[in-house]
Amino acid sequence: MVKAAAALLSEKGLAGASFSEVIERSGAPRGSIYHHFPDGKDGLTAEAVALVGDRVLAVLRHGEGATPGEVVLRFFEAWRRVLVKTDCMAGCAIAAVANERLAHPELGARAAAVFISWERELDARLLAAGLAREKAASAASLILASVEGALILCRARKNIAPFDAVRDALVAFVGS
Repeated sequence: MVKAAAALLSEKGLAGASFSEVIERSGAPRGSIYHHFPDGKDGLTAEAVALVGDRVLAVLRHGEGATPGEVVLRFFEAWRRVLVKTDCMAGCAIAAVANERLAHPELGARAAAVFISWERELDARLLAAGLAREKAASAASLILASVEGALILCRARKNIAPFDAVRDALVAFVGS
């Protein structure tokens, strides 16, 4: 159910992802969703945010000894696979939740914490890959913001080209 919720968040956003769709996509019995998530949609969404956050961190942590360019490529490739698999119709579930922060402040805070964890991990990986300390933190912010923006452009255009262009520019920026 959590995986189904994460996928729906990335496709339809928080407002568009319903319990009915989660049940349909996951194949779970209707009663089980309320049993496992007594806090309702917010509880399920919180679990989906944690799942996506952990998955992306796992991607970033994979591949010790990478160059700065390889760190960028690894991060982008994980997102690129999602775009290709969904014909550029899925974005970032974390961004979808963050966009609803006014209506759902606790979930928005969870999304913000995930973004911070990704940024910190990018910074750590870039440092470990040999990027100068003064450049690593700003590069991590730039990479994360660029991925999120590129995901939006790809969804809007239903085309992968903006994503690849941003990826290539960032690899050049950090050095291969």
